[in-house]
Amino acid sequence: MFRRTGLVVIAVSAVASLLFPFFAESPMDYLQTAGVFMLLALPYGISYFLMGPNFVIMADQKEYRINIWIQSISILRMVLMITAILLKMPFLTILLIEGANILCANFTARRIALNAYPWLKDTGEKDNRFASKARYAVIQRLSELATTQTDNIVVTGFMGYAMSSVYGTYSYLSDNIGKITQTMVQSPMNSFGNLFNSDKVRSFSVFTEFFNFSTFVSTIVACEIFIVMPQFVPMWMRNPLYQTSLPICFFLACNIFYMTSRQPVMIARDTNGLYVNAKNNAYLLAAVKIILSVILVSRFGLLGAAMATTFAYWTVDLSYNPGLVYREVFGLPVSRYYRMFLLRFAIALVLGGAGWFCWQRFIPYVSSSLIHFVISALILGIALSVSAFAVYTIMFASFRSLLQRLMSVLRR
Repeated sequence: MFRRTGLVVIAVSAVASLLFPFFAESPMDYLQTAGVFMLLALPYGISYFLMGPNFVIMADQKEYRINIWIQSISILRMVLMITAILLKMPFLTILLIEGANILCANFTARRIALNAYPWLKDTGEKDNRFASKARYAVIQRLSELATTQTDNIVVTGFMGYAMSSVYGTYSYLSDNIGKITQTMVQSPMNSFGNLFNSDKVRSFSVFTEFFNFSTFVSTIVACEIFIVMPQFVPMWMRNPLYQTSLPICFFLACNIFYMTSRQPVMIARDTNGLYVNAKNNAYLLAAVKIILSVILVSRFGLLGAAMATTFAYWTVDLSYNPGLVYREVFGLPVSRYYRMFLLRFAIALVLGGAGWFCWQRFIPYVSSSLIHFVISALILGIALSVSAFAVYTIMFASFRSLLQRLMSVLRR
């Protein structure tokens, strides 16, 4: 399945590379632009031929064996990228570093998996049971791609390539920060997933601890993004074209909050194989997102793109997946989840609003220099963390249980 996917990715990339120069504004000629596109895409296609054995390690709850190497290679990539930019090396160097990072990470993880499980090297009889559910996993992935990767296309169509670059900068920051927070929440996925998929343990209390952890992290990050992004983006890009409005930052922050806080629900759903039940929801989510993007971008511009993502997830996704998990896994009314979710979102709104008013009070100092901005953002992050920690500790018994669990681990 992975090899077939890799072949599809490579084939589609080859076709796209031939068409891309007709739509891109590039200082390079046709062949150079097509070559750069293919050079960026090819490592991803090749990586599908390497990553299969990695999932055995994940299923065996030993993902740490490969994560330490993958993260080390990513750090090395970051250092090499910065060095290449500071030394003003050719653009091709950056592409080669990016491709080497993808291939080295997957190759290293593959070698570790094959050494840990020698039987993976054996070629026995084919077992087609995987294929019966694999297509549903692919549907979920395609829906996610359609939901998250179509905004730039729509913005380009209605507002031009320049504004697509502006929105790409916004989404680059928010998406990458969102991925970091989601990774933090997903790190104990296997352990929690086993609890949700055990006939003996259907622990709703563990789920609430996990949920509190996810909303606690997402509150801090989303509030920080909402408050500092209007000043950071123009300062970073050094171009008034990239001036960010507060409503855009609000909806981007809402997206980060929701996408992180939903992870416990998604893990409970997928570890029980319920993604099969959610295939129609995946179609609907992708369709609603694309339709909303077209309508809202044509009317509200860049704000409409951020609004479309928020409205799609907070209606279609929020109305389906929690109900599926609560009904099939916990046997509880979904209204309990909505009360938990809305209360924690209200806390995020209060903390974000208070932080924004404090930030505006000191804005002359904040915007006077990059160093002042970094210091102010750091202080703000600490203040938000302390405030959120105090509120969660006082209000939620399940959060206190999570703290006790962590303290017991540290004592051991």
